[in-house]
Amino acid sequence: MSERAIGYGRKSFDDPDQRTSSVDDQRMFAAAYAERHGFELVAFHGDNGITGATMERPGLQAMLQAVSRGEAKIVIIEDVDRLGRDQEHLQHMIKLFRVYDVVIHTVAAGRIDDLVFAFKGIIGEQQRMRIAYTTRRGLKGKASRGGATGGRVLGYERVVTGQDVQGRDIDCLAVEEEQAALVRRIFQLYADGHSLKQICNTLNAEGVPSPRARERGRYNAGIWNPSTLSGDVTLGEGILNNEIYVGRRIFNRRRWVEVPNERRGFSRKPRLNPEAEWVVRDEPTLRIIDQPLWDAVKIRQAQARLARDEKFGLTANPLSGAKRPAHLLSGLVECGACGSPVLATGAGRWRCKGHRTGMCTNGSVTTRELENRAFAGIRDKLLTPEVVSQFAAALQREIEEAHRTDNAERARQEMELSETRARIAKLVTRIEEDDDAPRSLSVRLKELETTEQALEATLAILPERQIVQLPANYEALYLRAVTNLDQHLASGDGATARQVIRPLIEKIVVQPGDARGGKRRPMQLHGDLFRMLELTTVESPDATKPRPAKDGAVVTPLVAGTGFEPVTFRL
Repeated sequence: MSERAIGYGRKSFDDPDQRTSSVDDQRMFAAAYAERHGFELVAFHGDNGITGATMERPGLQAMLQAVSRGEAKIVIIEDVDRLGRDQEHLQHMIKLFRVYDVVIHTVAAGRIDDLVFAFKGIIGEQQRMRIAYTTRRGLKGKASRGGATGGRVLGYERVVTGQDVQGRDIDCLAVEEEQAALVRRIFQLYADGHSLKQICNTLNAEGVPSPRARERGRYNAGIWNPSTLSGDVTLGEGILNNEIYVGRRIFNRRRWVEVPNERRGFSRKPRLNPEAEWVVRDEPTLRIIDQPLWDAVKIRQAQARLARDEKFGLTANPLSGAKRPAHLLSGLVECGACGSPVLATGAGRWRCKGHRTGMCTNGSVTTRELENRAFAGIRDKLLTPEVVSQFAAALQREIEEAHRTDNAERARQEMELSETRARIAKLVTRIEEDDDAPRSLSVRLKELETTEQALEATLAILPERQIVQLPANYEALYLRAVTNLDQHLASGDGATARQVIRPLIEKIVVQPGDARGGKRRPMQLHGDLFRMLELTTVESPDATKPRPAKDGAVVTPLVAGTGFEPVTFRL
């Protein structure tokens, strides 16, 4: 009986030169390889247009699930980089394949062992980094010559002006008058006092397509929204912030970084590059907005930011002006069936986001049922002396161990510095007393002085010796915290209650059940233990202030971040 095999193929979205075979071609290659070696190809899974830097690929996940079900003992791929271009992900897959006794065959090299797999994975990851670097380098060179660097900008079109010696197009940007008129209208409306939402409503009512209307994908392409206009001032994003409209092109202002998540995927986040790395060109022929109108828009934007800051009482923290949650538990409730967020849908009910799209069968929960059970769990199960005493003991041990290690390193460095200074003093004395002191003593003195400077620099960055202690009167503190919590809930002061309650909750998981409105439906409260400690210690100001110890060291009340998991209770 022939061995059963599963094939997998992938082609990235960023392969403009068609250097990689299509997914259909990889399917054909896998079938031919299986037939040539006497395997039975029972399935083939592929991902078209998805980067190998993530494991959030439907085809890959389907293949891994089939492997875990024992549907095949052989996986056929064109080469290792088709499985992925991230070494961490590839090592994870190696472990899975080892658990299920799965052997990897590549069309390029046949059966491969773990060592070859890992080696090819390193090459694939480095190759991906190299491609990203060379692509960026080429775009910077093109930007410095005034060429179009990709990414459509409302008001402009790409114009081909010729070809280089290698037959590649030489292009540039040119003003597209119909779109330029729309840009001028948007700037004028905003300068005249219209809000971002009013401008978007006007354009949507007139059926004016948004910039996203020219793109295909997951966006609601034809609809204008305020973020399209306002964007981010720091990153130069948004129509009202793009300096190309006054004839100043800036390339490489930002870069995109990949922030990994727990699903071995990532989300891309923009990061501002140092200004020295920007490629800036003044191109007066691209100016669409005259300077007085641009200045008027900038003045109104600054006034709008000041009004927002004053409204939300901003000081030095720009995040405190962000939009407040609409409900006390907004963003904290999760579906236990599919893991999607549970959202407030109006009429006093909460519903799984997946249920709204038909992907989940978990029913709705009333706001009253959800909040009452959450508050009862916080008061009766989370804020108790028994819970905190167990956690505080473990936390104290972790803190003391961490600081014991830090203090030992500092003591070692201080002793070495003291010995070095003693040697320097002896050498100086000898050199001063001996007129014919050998030159080697001076050389040795310089070496010791260099060592002294290095030790002083190391000590400067090491933390001062600390004795970390948690407050001992937790029972009294928790009694006061629970009393204040009840007072906040009874007062109906939404802002105060939100400020007290939300930090205590990591998440609330709503499990499936038959009862309507959430009654008797299983729920779990995941409490944030560190925030629990903060809640109690903040009620006693002296408990959170550093105070001197007998030996001159500093006693601090709380150090968060030692890695404790949230505590979980049934509601």
